Amino acid sequence: MTVLARRNDGGLARVGLAISKKHVRRAVDRNRIKRVVRESFRLHLELLQGLDIVVLARGGIAAKNNQELRAALNAHWNKLARCRKS
Repeated sequence: MTVLARRNDGGLARVGLAISKKHVRRAVDRNRIKRVVRESFRLHLELLQGLDIVVLARGGIAAKNNQELRAALNAHWNKLARCRKS
Protein backbone atom coordinates (compact mmCIF):
# COMPACT_ATOMS: atom_id res chain seq x y z
CA MET A 1 0.00 0.00 0.00
CA THR A 2 1.25 3.45 -0.88
CA VAL A 3 -0.07 6.67 0.61
CA LEU A 4 0.48 10.03 -1.10
CA ALA A 5 -0.39 13.35 0.49
CA ARG A 6 -0.38 17.05 -0.27
CA ARG A 7 -1.44 20.05 1.78
CA ASN A 8 -4.70 21.73 0.81
CA ASP A 9 -6.07 25.20 1.46
CA GLY A 10 -9.44 24.07 2.78
CA GLY A 11 -8.34 22.87 6.19
CA LEU A 12 -10.31 19.65 5.89
CA ALA A 13 -8.81 16.24 5.20
CA ARG A 14 -9.88 14.41 2.04
CA VAL A 15 -9.12 10.88 0.88
CA GLY A 16 -9.02 9.29 -2.56
CA LEU A 17 -8.72 5.57 -3.26
CA ALA A 18 -7.01 3.85 -6.17
CA ILE A 19 -7.75 0.15 -5.76
CA SER A 20 -7.41 -1.36 -9.22
CA LYS A 21 -8.62 -4.67 -10.53
CA LYS A 22 -5.08 -5.31 -11.74
CA HIS A 23 -3.77 -5.56 -8.18
CA VAL A 24 -6.88 -6.80 -6.35
CA ARG A 25 -8.85 -9.21 -8.53
CA ARG A 26 -12.01 -9.89 -6.57
CA ALA A 27 -14.59 -7.15 -6.05
CA VAL A 28 -15.26 -8.28 -2.48
CA ASP A 29 -11.58 -7.77 -1.65
CA ARG A 30 -11.49 -4.34 -3.31
CA ASN A 31 -14.60 -3.28 -1.40
CA ARG A 32 -13.23 -4.64 1.91
CA ILE A 33 -10.01 -2.67 1.46
CA LYS A 34 -11.94 0.51 0.61
CA ARG A 35 -14.18 0.03 3.64
CA VAL A 36 -11.21 -0.42 6.00
CA VAL A 37 -9.38 2.62 4.55
CA ARG A 38 -12.45 4.87 4.81
CA GLU A 39 -13.17 3.81 8.40
CA SER A 40 -9.55 4.28 9.48
CA PHE A 41 -9.46 7.68 7.76
CA ARG A 42 -12.69 8.72 9.47
CA LEU A 43 -11.23 7.85 12.87
CA HIS A 44 -8.11 9.94 12.18
CA LEU A 45 -9.75 12.98 10.54
CA GLU A 46 -8.67 15.43 13.24
CA LEU A 47 -5.06 14.26 13.00
CA LEU A 48 -4.99 14.72 9.21
CA GLN A 49 -6.59 18.17 8.87
CA GLY A 50 -5.44 20.14 5.85
CA LEU A 51 -4.26 17.17 3.78
CA ASP A 52 -5.43 15.61 0.54
CA ILE A 53 -4.54 11.92 0.68
CA VAL A 54 -4.52 9.20 -1.99
CA VAL A 55 -4.24 5.54 -1.02
CA LEU A 56 -2.86 3.28 -3.76
CA ALA A 57 -3.18 -0.50 -3.60
CA ARG A 58 -0.21 -2.60 -4.60
CA GLY A 59 0.12 -6.30 -5.26
CA GLY A 60 -0.39 -8.61 -2.27
CA ILE A 61 -2.66 -6.27 -0.36
CA ALA A 62 -5.65 -8.60 -0.79
CA ALA A 63 -3.85 -11.26 1.27
CA LYS A 64 -3.70 -8.97 4.33
CA ASN A 65 -6.46 -9.22 6.89
CA ASN A 66 -8.32 -6.18 8.27
CA GLN A 67 -6.13 -5.95 11.36
CA GLU A 68 -2.94 -5.79 9.27
CA LEU A 69 -4.49 -3.16 7.00
CA ARG A 70 -5.51 -1.01 9.98
CA ALA A 71 -2.03 -1.28 11.51
CA ALA A 72 -0.38 -0.21 8.24
CA LEU A 73 -2.81 2.68 7.83
CA ASN A 74 -2.27 3.84 11.42
CA ALA A 75 1.47 3.98 10.75
CA HIS A 76 0.87 6.01 7.57
CA TRP A 77 -1.54 8.41 9.30
CA ASN A 78 0.91 9.01 12.18
CA LYS A 79 3.77 9.63 9.76
CA LEU A 80 1.65 12.12 7.78
CA ALA A 81 0.62 13.90 10.96
CA ARG A 82 4.27 14.33 11.98
CA CYS A 83 5.18 15.65 8.51
CA ARG A 84 2.22 18.03 8.51
CA LYS A 85 3.39 19.69 11.71
CA SER A 86 6.89 20.37 10.41
